[in-house]
Amino acid sequence: MVMKHDQWIVVMSEDDRFQIMKALKHFKEMELEPGALNTETFPLPADLSVRLRNISNDCYKGRGFAILRGLPGDSSTKEDKILLCGGVSSHVAPERGFQDKARTTVTCHIISEDSRPGAREHNLKPAFTNGRLAFHTDLGDILALYSIAIADSGGETVIASSSQIYNELARTRPDLLEELKKPWVFYQSQDYDTDGTPLIINAVDDNLVFQFSRLPITGFRSNIMNQSIPLPSAGRLEAMNVIEDLAWKNGLPLPCQPGDVAFINNLCMLHARTAFDFDEDGNALLSNRHLVKLMLRDPELAWGMPQSLKWLPERIYGPNQIDGTRTEEWQLNVEIGDSLPDGHVWAGTGNYANG
Repeated sequence: MVMKHDQWIVVMSEDDRFQIMKALKHFKEMELEPGALNTETFPLPADLSVRLRNISNDCYKGRGFAILRGLPGDSSTKEDKILLCGGVSSHVAPERGFQDKARTTVTCHIISEDSRPGAREHNLKPAFTNGRLAFHTDLGDILALYSIAIADSGGETVIASSSQIYNELARTRPDLLEELKKPWVFYQSQDYDTDGTPLIINAVDDNLVFQFSRLPITGFRSNIMNQSIPLPSAGRLEAMNVIEDLAWKNGLPLPCQPGDVAFINNLCMLHARTAFDFDEDGNALLSNRHLVKLMLRDPELAWGMPQSLKWLPERIYGPNQIDGTRTEEWQLNVEIGDSLPDGHVWAGTGNYANG
C-alpha cells in the first residue's frame, strides 16, 4: 500500500487485495448477516488493519478525507462488492449509521432516476438525478462513498473545507458569518427536531462543525419546502449563495475510479457533485453511475458534539430496538431502473441524505 497525491490516495497492493478476498470468503462461510461485519468477522492482517485505521485518523485529526483505491472485486457480484466495502470500512471506523427514517438501513445506493419516464413527477432528491448537486453535509461523522460504477462524463465528487469557507467569510463578510451562527429553523422530512440549529457551530475541543444543506430550506422540484415555516430572509439566502460560490471556488474534485472508496469527514467538509451524462440537448441519459454510501463513526476518535447536535450520535448510530439492541438492514444490490414493490422508484425513498 503506497500513498499518492500528497498522501491522500491509499493504493492497495496485490497482497492487500488477496487478504481482503480471503476475509470475504471467511465471512461468507460463517453465513452471517451483513450487519455482523466487523474486524473479527472480516479479519485482516494486523499491519493492513492498522493502515486502514489510519484513514479514520486522517478524517478526524488530519486533512479530513482520504481515498482508498484498488478494492478487489472486478469479477465479483455487486453483493460481494458491497460486503467487501462494508468489511474493509469496519477496519476504518467500526460504527455504521442509519440512512432511513425507520432507522433500519445502513446502505444507500446513489443512482440516477432522471431518465425514467415521469421522473420529474416523482419525489426525487437531487442526489438521485443527473444534475449538479449543491454543496451540503449529510448526517453522520465519516461519509464513505464506494464507486461501483462511474459516469461516462462528469459526476465528480467535489469537497470543500468548512474552515476555509469560515476564514473567507470572517475576512470578507463577517455579517453573513454571524447569520450562520444564529439558530435556523428549517424543514426536514425525517423525524428529528431541527428547529433552532445553527449551521456553523464551535464544538468540543474547538472543532468547527458545519451542518449545511440548501435542500431542506429551498426544496427541489416536487420536494417543496415546508409551507408552515417562514421563508428564509434575504440575508440568509445570500449567505447560502455565498457559501455555494466559495465552495465551488475552492473545491477539490476527487479523482475516481471504479472500486474507489472516498472517506470524508462529514462534520467539517462539504461535498457536492458535478452534473453527468446529459445529451447535447440537455436531456438526462441513462447512466451507469452507481455509488454506495455508508455513514461511519469511530467512537475512539469521534468529536464531542455541541448541545444542538447532542441527539445525532444516538439517532444515527445508537440502538433501534425496544430492548436496547441494534439490527441493520443492508440493500446489497439495486440495479439501475429497479422499482420498489409498490411501484415507486427506488431512489430517494426515506434516506437521510441532505442532497
